[in-house]
Amino acid sequence: MLNNDQIKLVQVACKTAGIRNSGQDGRYRLLLSQYRQPSKSPVTSCRQLNNSQMEDLLAICEANGWRMPGKPENFYRQKVAKGTDYANFSMQSAIKYLAGDLGWNDAQLGGMLKRMTGGAVSDIAFLTPHEAYKIIEALKAMVGRKTGKQYKNLQEVREEMSVGAAAGTGMEATDGENQI
Repeated sequence: MLNNDQIKLVQVACKTAGIRNSGQDGRYRLLLSQYRQPSKSPVTSCRQLNNSQMEDLLAICEANGWRMPGKPENFYRQKVAKGTDYANFSMQSAIKYLAGDLGWNDAQLGGMLKRMTGGAVSDIAFLTPHEAYKIIEALKAMVGRKTGKQYKNLQEVREEMSVGAAAGTGMEATDGENQI
């Protein structure tokens, strides 16, 4: 639920953007009804919005001409767009496999994610593509230190791990679960 300052911000933004005019609430009510409460019933008042829904509503107001004072003209639109930008499946899989090659469990990987993201993320599902890239590069370097080789890409790591498994160097993966 929003606090009073957030409610005032939503009301001013909707009026300035022309979504809500005095005596004509149809557009505003229609816009609110697209959001759902935790009980799955439609939102009927901006007081029922959560913070991410409020930011989405403010992004719509920005698209209709409202500007948040002291912020760039597309502040909320960028914020909403970044909120849904997560690392893709292949990046998440690469992180899992590299952590597996190091012999890490989920808690160890989560600790590394927290350290590298400043405590913001502890699960790979919530990494941005930029954060995931940094994690992959760090894990590649760790695997490289463990094997004594420097890898340029994930293909080289995968080839080394498959050769290591065949040669029995101690770096083999069990049941294929840690192969890239």
